Amino acid sequence: MPQYNTLLLIALLLIPTIPVLAEENSTLSVLLRLQTELVNVDGSGAKARGMDGWHITDGWAGGNKNRMNFGALFIHGEHPLTANLRAIGRFGLNINSEGLAAGDAQEREIYVGIAGDYGQVVAGRLETPYKLAALGWDPLNGTAFQARGNVGRSGGPFGHGSYIDNAIGYSHRFGTAHVRVMAAIDDGSTTTSDTPLWSTSLTIPAGPVELMISHIDASKFNDGPDKRVGTKLGARYSRDQWTVAGHYEIRGEGLEDGDFMYLNSSYRWQDWSFMASYGRFSNSSGNGNDGDYSAVAARYHLARHFMVHAGLRRIDHDIGGKENIFGAGMRIILDSGNLITRK
Repeated sequence: MPQYNTLLLIALLLIPTIPVLAEENSTLSVLLRLQTELVNVDGSGAKARGMDGWHITDGWAGGNKNRMNFGALFIHGEHPLTANLRAIGRFGLNINSEGLAAGDAQEREIYVGIAGDYGQVVAGRLETPYKLAALGWDPLNGTAFQARGNVGRSGGPFGHGSYIDNAIGYSHRFGTAHVRVMAAIDDGSTTTSDTPLWSTSLTIPAGPVELMISHIDASKFNDGPDKRVGTKLGARYSRDQWTVAGHYEIRGEGLEDGDFMYLNSSYRWQDWSFMASYGRFSNSSGNGNDGDYSAVAARYHLARHFMVHAGLRRIDHDIGGKENIFGAGMRIILDSGNLITRK
């Protein structure tokens, strides 16, 4: 971790020289997201894991603090190659309430590629189309009250969490429809035939309704188990201040081996947002490991890029036990804009 802190400090010190060194018509921007939450955790599941009590965190998932969090630092650059083609690149770091995340979770997406009239192609460390499809439909995503990783929505690298290395992705908008496709190289296989991961998604806005379908297949990827497949179907309806959304996930035996049903609604009133969510996991193996998730919360926008929130989230898992969280947090988003154009 110290080497990342040194590199980050050097990068920040060099930012003022960028307008002098960079070519015209290029773009370089820095986006910083920070979130801190103070929460109290109780319930049989939390006590069994020794996680009951007060915590300062950024996000919460799978019974642990600072998981599937909001905090991040992104450096993004673009340079025109022709009138209709651009070179693009992004480097992302994962920041939580304790600093840089540990291990492989230190980085978010890292890629280079090209973008133009016929879509965008990038290669590197990417999020799967399965994850990205409807990820933002949960208004509590990235907080301690979110559904992903907390029985309400799938988590993990093949669900709504983490990133995939050695990947290449394509995305494009055909009219109002948005298509994403991704494949990843199997670099950890000890068998004679490597098995790649692939994922795709399609979202189609139709008036006030947005429809979504996505799929992922990571069977035997990097020597993992078979039947690591997932399919997700969903719809979101928005009208005036109201938004209602939901999706259904079918997860194979190599993943959670069950189905997730997730529903939420939100209401916007002036600078306030009020949110309620419900999710249910139904296990397919017959071992009785079903679970329910529910959450209510409110968010207040003090400014465009600064907001506070408070809420209550409950989990009742047949095997994992109960986990209740209540508390409050704040988040800030700082966007530099194009540093190259600054005088």
